[in-house]
Amino acid sequence: MTPAAQSLLAQLDSTLAEAPTTWRSAALRQIVELFVAGAESFSDDHVDVFDEVLSLLIKKSVDRTQLAEISNRLAPVDNAPAKVVDTLARHSDVAVHGPVLAQAKALADEVIVDLIDRDRVDPKLLARIAGRAELSTAVTDVLLKRGNAAIQRKIIDNPNAHISEAGFARVVSSVNGNKQLAAPIAARKDLPEELRIWLDKTLNK
Repeated sequence: MTPAAQSLLAQLDSTLAEAPTTWRSAALRQIVELFVAGAESFSDDHVDVFDEVLSLLIKKSVDRTQLAEISNRLAPVDNAPAKVVDTLARHSDVAVHGPVLAQAKALADEVIVDLIDRDRVDPKLLARIAGRAELSTAVTDVLLKRGNAAIQRKIIDNPNAHISEAGFARVVSSVNGNKQLAAPIAARKDLPEELRIWLDKTLNK
């Protein structure tokens, strides 16, 4: 970011400290709507500026209802501002962190893993995370470790969920003769062959 931009942001931060709550709230809502409306056409530099401005406004906001609205608005946007999404994901209210954890592509995998591993995510939200459009092996590993049988099945049924060998070993070991679980695992093309023989024993009974 240029020195001029940094100077303007510093001035904005000072101005926001003195602005009425209603003004900050209205400005936050309007800037979010402006970003969402033009997100597809914005360059990375444009997104970075939105990220800094929105981060300043969100830092001043204590309105959980508005933050939840913003989370829902930004979660589906592929190039949503990364710092803002990270801040929302770390919020204590599930209405705020839920939408971005379940959907935001801009949210880094390490943030998702860290938040799941903190014992703060309830089973319903774990299931929503398991249904994300794409899941890395780092995320599926922790979901398979923390989640129940329903979450395991949701990951197995997600063709865009990348599963590590250790992750597959975990779900294969939990089959316990259940053909309804063994069949979709065996149907995955990325299943390591050395694990497939254990499923064949169940499927061929």
